[in-house]
Amino acid sequence: MLSLREGEAGILERLSALSRTDENPIDKGYRYLGRAFDVDRCYQATLSRTPDFKSRIEMPDEIFSSAVILDLLMNSRLSSRIKHRITEFLGERHEHGLFSYFVDTSLLPCDVDVTGLVLSVLVKLGVIPTETALSAASKVLQNVNDAGIIHVYLPPRGEREGRHRIDPVPCANALYLAYLLGRESEAQPTEEYLISSLRTQEVARPTAYYYYLTPDVCLYWVSRLLDFERFRQKYAHVVEEALRARVGGSDVPLELAYRVITANRLRIDNASEREALRRAQNSDGSWPNSPMYKLGRSDVYVGSETLVTAFALKALDDQ
Repeated sequence: MLSLREGEAGILERLSALSRTDENPIDKGYRYLGRAFDVDRCYQATLSRTPDFKSRIEMPDEIFSSAVILDLLMNSRLSSRIKHRITEFLGERHEHGLFSYFVDTSLLPCDVDVTGLVLSVLVKLGVIPTETALSAASKVLQNVNDAGIIHVYLPPRGEREGRHRIDPVPCANALYLAYLLGRESEAQPTEEYLISSLRTQEVARPTAYYYYLTPDVCLYWVSRLLDFERFRQKYAHVVEEALRARVGGSDVPLELAYRVITANRLRIDNASEREALRRAQNSDGSWPNSPMYKLGRSDVYVGSETLVTAFALKALDDQ
């Protein structure tokens, strides 16, 4: 029996639930993301000592998860209110167009991974001044090692001084920003390094990886570059070869989503893995948590159900 103490919102929620018994997986997923959203902190990742996340804690407030989700679901059925709030949240966090992983910028220096992703999202949405984006991109493109490959931190400082770490995934995000602004010719060594890394996807985790855990994550971030016809013409066959080498390599929902999204971008039917991903959904509309990356050399894993759910929705709702 309904209680008047629930208030109008609670009563309407319970009434609407009566019509959700046959709700499709996509609608359930978006509804989960709506429930998980925090208007002040947007979406936040969790930390665990084990990749199964059976024991976890919240990490300090960060912006990367929200940026990933907005990038994935910018043109989706995700609530426009949520999209607007994430855009506002991200727009408040930059230092002249450069971004750090954490809201508290004293915890880590700005880096090319977060800057490449967040700045590209804000540029596509038209909510950051062009001159700010171009100035920040110049700093990213000039942040290179002796071989001309873009390294992670902007610039290294503190304990990272002199450690010019490179990693394929941050390079992919930096290169995406360069393509978006028509400056990819300034990142040729980075592009060559990235494609060379991708060609190793049929083997075990490349030694070049530092933060990320599976070749599929590199495959996904490189596949974003297929948005650009110039990149697609040169490298679609390399991405396809890497994908075909990885299909069937695991049944982890996040990795399934990486591969299905890549297949969608290549216009390849990956029906078996799409169906496996659909079957992995939890009853509450989420997909099971698994780590998206780890904290450098330490065995501390980072992930959340909201991240995996966003990747699953992109895979299933964007064919």
